[in-house]
Amino acid sequence: MNINSEVDKKLSALKLGGIRVALESQLNGCDFDEMGFLERLDDLLERQLIEVTNKRILTLKKQSNLRWPAAKLSDIDYVLQKSLKKTTITNLAVLKWIEAKRHLVITGATGTGKTHLACAFANKAILSKIPVGFYRYNDLLLQLLAANKNNEIHKLRKKLNRFQLLVVDDWGISPLSSEQRHLLFELVESRDKTASMIITSQYPVQDWYDAFQDPTIADSVLDRIVHSSHKIEMKGKSIREAYGVKGDK
Repeated sequence: MNINSEVDKKLSALKLGGIRVALESQLNGCDFDEMGFLERLDDLLERQLIEVTNKRILTLKKQSNLRWPAAKLSDIDYVLQKSLKKTTITNLAVLKWIEAKRHLVITGATGTGKTHLACAFANKAILSKIPVGFYRYNDLLLQLLAANKNNEIHKLRKKLNRFQLLVVDDWGISPLSSEQRHLLFELVESRDKTASMIITSQYPVQDWYDAFQDPTIADSVLDRIVHSSHKIEMKGKSIREAYGVKGDK
């Protein structure tokens, strides 16, 4: 049995594709014959909800611009990455720290899998319909400088703060200028206690202060991050070396 043409047009106009698919299943299947009206309605709404959720997740994935868009926490090799504790990852995967507006700091040498792990947590957040943005540290600084020069810094900050989770990759790899220090402080301040960050860095937290070259601002910025963060230190040999991988391949 086909859907009535008028009903079909209205479902299309209202963009209720999930209901349309579910209704076709109900009309052409015998499994629904014994179901009451409310049960059938619930089935239609459930299918529509699934479609809306999937579309939302797809949109969030595209907006996030993750370095590793397919990264998953379930892919972690705890034998290879011995410094990672499964209980720690499992507890953080519940994402209560995002709900509490706390942060996650991941440190370790180049190639130990920091960015991949950050993207895996980011994907977990996206599946929970949490808006995520991924930025390399230097790229973020360049965008802040350009926006400030063009009198669009408030617009950029508003865009960044739409991300409930902001991933900043390779934090602290170069010293900051006076303008960069100020802009980074303003960004961190605007997100303090309102949103979360994942920060990856090759350097231990205590070395971040040197990059600011200003103890007062360093304390102001890092106090808002470090003391409200869960921390993961990744140790061991390069994952790229272990898999025989080079560069981005």
